[in-house]
Amino acid sequence: MARNAKVIIIDQDPSRRAETQRMLALSGFAVMGGAGYGMEAMTLARETSPEVVVVALEEPMARSLQTVESVADVLPQVPIVAYSSIGDPNYIRRAMQVGVKDYLVVPLQEEELARSINSVLVQEERRQQRLAGEVEAQAYGTVVTIFGAKGGIGKTTIATNLAAALVQRTNQSVALVDLDTRFGDVAILMDMPTDRSISDLALPDEEIDREAVQSCLYTHSTGVAILPAPLRPSEWHSIHPGHIEKMVAVLATTHDYVLLDTPGTFNDIVSRALEMCTILLLTATPDLAALKDTILALEMLRSWSFPSEKVKIVINHTSDAHGDARVDIQRVLGKEVFWTIPYDRAIPQTTQLGMPIVAAKPKSKASQAFIELAYAIGGIRSRPKGMLERLGDRISSVGKPQDSPEDAMEKVPAPVQEAPAARAPEEWLR
Repeated sequence: MARNAKVIIIDQDPSRRAETQRMLALSGFAVMGGAGYGMEAMTLARETSPEVVVVALEEPMARSLQTVESVADVLPQVPIVAYSSIGDPNYIRRAMQVGVKDYLVVPLQEEELARSINSVLVQEERRQQRLAGEVEAQAYGTVVTIFGAKGGIGKTTIATNLAAALVQRTNQSVALVDLDTRFGDVAILMDMPTDRSISDLALPDEEIDREAVQSCLYTHSTGVAILPAPLRPSEWHSIHPGHIEKMVAVLATTHDYVLLDTPGTFNDIVSRALEMCTILLLTATPDLAALKDTILALEMLRSWSFPSEKVKIVINHTSDAHGDARVDIQRVLGKEVFWTIPYDRAIPQTTQLGMPIVAAKPKSKASQAFIELAYAIGGIRSRPKGMLERLGDRISSVGKPQDSPEDAMEKVPAPVQEAPAARAPEEWLR
């Protein structure tokens, strides 16, 4: 898809039309002209043969929608992007019915407008490929990349627990791929053998098929299928991003979810993991260094025009001492925090058992956070407890005849200290 796609603008307001043209020109699009509603718009559409139409939808609604419908009749294969000061869902729905592919509410942002145009162009290209029979229909799972701008922030803990929670709570298949080129600890944390690994799939593309990938997978007791990292970092030298893309594509045709655990650094393999993801869990902890690096990561993603709707901020190791730090963190990062994972001293203890905390201690606060995250990723509302479950919780809160193994483990002195409280945002920015 060419960056300088041909665009026309239809807007009754000349000053706003000029401003939209300026935005498009700065984003590299070739603006072929502008017009108002009615015959002026129809004439421009016929004479210029644009690749995208950008149209303002304002009162009178009937006339603006009539213009869109007429342009869609003249240019049936050209996507239409609308912008409007009207955010009413009924009006948006009506605009979609007459041919609008995307609808933006003003004030327009240059980046958002460019992303919308590129998106509708890709969608139209895909539609044409389907009509031509060039797209092979097949199921494709959700690819979730867990990425962070530095090490030691718990990406692997999030990846292993989210994978286990997805299997156990959604009853869907999950593959966890260890792409950490420096340490690759998924197999160790899950207490799995490493006789075969990603390095055994450093093959020609045509040989990386379901059988080859399956031979390198190990199934954990939680039901998670694991593709381990090589035992020695030097073995990564034989692996290139094309290998990773093929492996992930194969796994995505056989699993509902493919989770990619990445290192706390940036390289070609991480770049490919970001390009392939459906959802990016951008992970940080509530300390100054991690937040500063996360701001830089967000800036890097914006410079790539990475779809912002894919990026979900996850803050790990939060504690009661942080209070309302979530609001402060959102203000510092300039982006909403999608999820928080509380600090739990049982996590390193369960790790020693080779078991995610969601399996070893499902009632802990951290486990509940991971389980709710799995529901959120799966688009499932958490199931409310029934009467018998609530009664069971009430009975268990009164007391037990003896400690369960999980409760006994809680009484073992923790090998780590509580996470330090986050500093106020005013201190971060000094």
